[in-house]
Amino acid sequence: MRAFRKGKKTSRLIPKNHFCSNGLFRQKPLINWHYTKTVLFTAYDIYRSNDIWIDRTINAGMTLKEGLVDLGFPKRVSLLADTGIFELEAKKAGIARDLGIEVDLELTMEQILEAYRISGANQFVAPDEIILATDPLDTVKTKIHTIKQNLLDVLEFIKPSNVMGVVQGIRTPVIDDLLDFYRSNGIRTFALGGVIPLYHHDRNLLAKTITYVRKATKGKWLHMFGLPRAGFIDYYLHEVGADSVDTSLLLYLAARRRYLVGLKARPVREAVFEDCNCDGCAHLSKEMNTRSYGFFLNLYIHNLVTAARFSEKLRVPRKQKDSACEEALVAEKPSEPVSRHQNIQPTPRWETAGELLLRRLCGETESIGEP
Repeated sequence: MRAFRKGKKTSRLIPKNHFCSNGLFRQKPLINWHYTKTVLFTAYDIYRSNDIWIDRTINAGMTLKEGLVDLGFPKRVSLLADTGIFELEAKKAGIARDLGIEVDLELTMEQILEAYRISGANQFVAPDEIILATDPLDTVKTKIHTIKQNLLDVLEFIKPSNVMGVVQGIRTPVIDDLLDFYRSNGIRTFALGGVIPLYHHDRNLLAKTITYVRKATKGKWLHMFGLPRAGFIDYYLHEVGADSVDTSLLLYLAARRRYLVGLKARPVREAVFEDCNCDGCAHLSKEMNTRSYGFFLNLYIHNLVTAARFSEKLRVPRKQKDSACEEALVAEKPSEPVSRHQNIQPTPRWETAGELLLRRLCGETESIGEP
């Protein structure tokens, strides 16, 4: 199945790349990216960055991708541009929770469109609104109206074939309405958003929503926004039959010193680096400082390569499936109401995966919970 551009395939695993705000991604070995065919970056990452590289690239008359290619990034690797609304909402929710205040932190449509214009990306996510399961009907209607208007704004300068329409909501009329609107405007590539909030709200409802959206988009590329845990790679791509998934999870795991064995995250003290032939493990050893730059970098590469390999594997017979994947969506709905910030907050702190990694690289070592 072809995605986004005629004749060009995308990765099944699409890692989030923080090249705008973290120089780690603009240096070797990550700048010479060969791990996946596609990476995702966000408009939010552009605007929260104070990195002078962005200004230099723009002032030189280049797009951000051209600037990356100039540094050694493979031109053949596709960039998928997203808004970063989930990251922004998570940060706002975390600040509001910790400080008890309403946060006036927004990314305007004008800013998103400008970020898309300067990005040089190959594919673009139509700006959406996160529809929570707890949203009242009036709120849902308002968000749907915004989603539709955002798409029309994007289509003024981006071809429909290069745009991904995001499905939100849990009610079938809402899902069908959005899909009909996307199709009527020439969109043929779709994504399911709001996965992480729904995962924390009601996993059985998430499973039903995913199944419905997959059937409703049969024959078209379906992308999944959000990976609650590594085992969902198998569930999304080989059980449900989705075509791709993006994630920051691999960065979170590296920052928390977790090592993927198959699709299970283990403490690095349990890792046997000699058993893996990836580029990361070739530079890892038990003697290394687990808080060093080199250790973090190569641990991330291991997790990235491992996840990418599993994403490309053919479907595994059910009897051989990892029990973690089998149990991934078997959970009861929380007995207590889930507040808005609990729905979308990805970490105990209000930070992105890139920020968490940078904080750990700078030497902060306080322990935090499991991802």
